[in-house]
Amino acid sequence: MSHKGKAIDAPATEDLDYLQPGSVVEVSHENNDCLRVWYTATIIERRATSTNDERYVVQFTDIYQDRNSGTKLLLEYNSVDIRPLPPPLPPRKFKAGDMVEAYYQNGWYEGEITLVLDNYNCMFQISSRFLLFGVNQLRHHRTWFNGDWIPPLNLYVTKSIWDEDLTDRMMEIDSNQLEWETDSGSAETSTAGTGNILEESDQKTKEEEFSEGERVEVANIDEDGFNQAWLAATIVKPVENNRYIIRYETLRTGNDTGFLVKEMDSLHIRPPPPDIPVPHQFKMFDNVDALYKGGWWKGIITRVLPRGSRYKVHFDNNGKVMEFKHSDLRLHLDWIDRKWTKPSP
Repeated sequence: MSHKGKAIDAPATEDLDYLQPGSVVEVSHENNDCLRVWYTATIIERRATSTNDERYVVQFTDIYQDRNSGTKLLLEYNSVDIRPLPPPLPPRKFKAGDMVEAYYQNGWYEGEITLVLDNYNCMFQISSRFLLFGVNQLRHHRTWFNGDWIPPLNLYVTKSIWDEDLTDRMMEIDSNQLEWETDSGSAETSTAGTGNILEESDQKTKEEEFSEGERVEVANIDEDGFNQAWLAATIVKPVENNRYIIRYETLRTGNDTGFLVKEMDSLHIRPPPPDIPVPHQFKMFDNVDALYKGGWWKGIITRVLPRGSRYKVHFDNNGKVMEFKHSDLRLHLDWIDRKWTKPSP
């Protein structure tokens, strides 16, 4: 893959209070399914190495080296994989497509709400499993970037949407009272439906199609100008001439100090595809996207393997045929004229 542009350097860690010994933090860990999970831990010490002097020994809060003796697990992490504890927020009403973190097996799993069953229970996909979580087991997904939370935290909770049963009361954000801090210190009012990002509406100017903190997909353009794949990213901030600073969610810098940050034109940025049902089994010649090397690559199902859980996929861009499991595929959609369309067979 071609990674043009220079990544923004990670901030120095000497003055960061949350990286001091004794601080309670969250550490990012990828499990066997390549899912990002955040676990609570305590900073034990800073450990200098010959290649990277920003590594820290942490002790997990809820994961044990030996449960019988009560010894908790100690591991070493780069500073980029450590963040302060997210500030607690009141429970809120979620909807399908919201990016959240679900508490499961002692950690917070990043993912997307698949289905809302009622006001109190939501469906969440972890790997190939769909699990049911109560709203008290979910929290809004935020990214810790350069010392700030994205989206910002200064959202005012203004009214209750439930009855007076205090055991189940939840709060929602009044969309007329959402305020985002600007560089000048003043506030802007937003009418975003969830308080996370601006919806596609007249409030987005033609010059700013995407909002700060919005999760998007960006094209991975090769040296010949062809799009190889779509990769998940977050809008850091808009710049002039319809361009944006974006931060990848799967590509790290060459020296492994953080996730790659670069500037891109809006022509190579799109919103994530809508949450459409994935078939129980794909069929021959289905147009799909396959998750490979951190990006979604367009291809066609050329063979359904026995038991229907694995498939041969022919990539459109290079003609290669590779094998994928069902959970690493999604139905392909095209983003044309700011609308999602199904490709012709």
